[in-house]
Amino acid sequence: MGRTNRDVGGYRGRRTITDILRFIAIALAVVVVLVLAGVFYLQKYLVYSDDGVRLELPPFLELFRHGEEPEGSAGSVTLPDPEDISLIEQPGGSQSEPEPQSAGAAVTLTVEEVLNGSASARLEELQAEALVLEMKDQMGRLGWSSAERIAGQSGVNGPAEAGEGLSRWNGGEVYTIARVHCFRDDTVPYYRNPLALRWAGNDWNWRDELGLRWTSPAQEEVRAYNAALCGELAAMGFDEIVLEEFYFPIGGKLDTIRRGESYNPSQFTAQVEDFLTRVRAAVEPYGTKLSLRVGRSTLEGGETASGVTPQLLEEYAHRIWVEADGQTPAPLDLLEGAGITGGEDRLVLVTHAREDTPLFQAVIPSEEPEN
Repeated sequence: MGRTNRDVGGYRGRRTITDILRFIAIALAVVVVLVLAGVFYLQKYLVYSDDGVRLELPPFLELFRHGEEPEGSAGSVTLPDPEDISLIEQPGGSQSEPEPQSAGAAVTLTVEEVLNGSASARLEELQAEALVLEMKDQMGRLGWSSAERIAGQSGVNGPAEAGEGLSRWNGGEVYTIARVHCFRDDTVPYYRNPLALRWAGNDWNWRDELGLRWTSPAQEEVRAYNAALCGELAAMGFDEIVLEEFYFPIGGKLDTIRRGESYNPSQFTAQVEDFLTRVRAAVEPYGTKLSLRVGRSTLEGGETASGVTPQLLEEYAHRIWVEADGQTPAPLDLLEGAGITGGEDRLVLVTHAREDTPLFQAVIPSEEPEN
């Protein structure tokens, strides 16, 4: 008797447990690969700031995240209304809300907002008298295109047209401050390993409490590079430059840093002073003021790893920028306790408006016009 049509094609057995597990393993492998690819892709959009790490997506991805087209130009920052500006600590240690038209109130905008012409309206909206621009961030990225060889080799340059646009802006009436992160620099050490602080136990770049690399302030080439960047900013007409991380690191596992020529505690203060001397020489021909930002522990004498001393602050800082943290003693008392003269006229109080915004603001002491 012949086979029926139902027999055509042979026997099809049931799937075994092995087949099912193999399928699950393949599916999980695909998911892992996709997740890792996403992490590596998004890494370049991670921005490290004083408030931690945040993700800044490009405009086309922001459309999908929010479901609508973001207002304003690409890269612009949405700032809070003037009434949302945070409390600013006064020299006496108490806190009160600043008057809307307080002379010297400074807020941070972006270089993009200066270049696209929206900065003036933003400052008026926030009722601010001064502008802060982050011109070198903690990643080592620049807000303009520098002529320095290290910047070109490390791929940290900003837009080529920024220099001319910033020079035009700085020729106006707004008091503008360039914020520069010096030796905390996550990019240059990747391309120029000999310029980096290194781990003691291996040949990797050392990383701080934020997971960021540092160039070594002990390296003459590193000091010259950062001083030259400040000279370029001064040539653009910035009224003031405030240096941050202009010293050896004070956070993270400092005992794991490789000792030697690139990290010799006995030379810290001399090397920091050499750097400040270079910066001052670079900016003085343009009349740009040089200010320094330090933390409470440095003023209190609670840390000795930075190389910064009250004598250096007294000698090199036109103004001293300090976080308005609401703690006691108040920042003004800290300056006095450290033997730093000038009082309120040299103190800049730094505050952040809200935790969910990148706004960085300060109160700049007013100065008597020069005769």
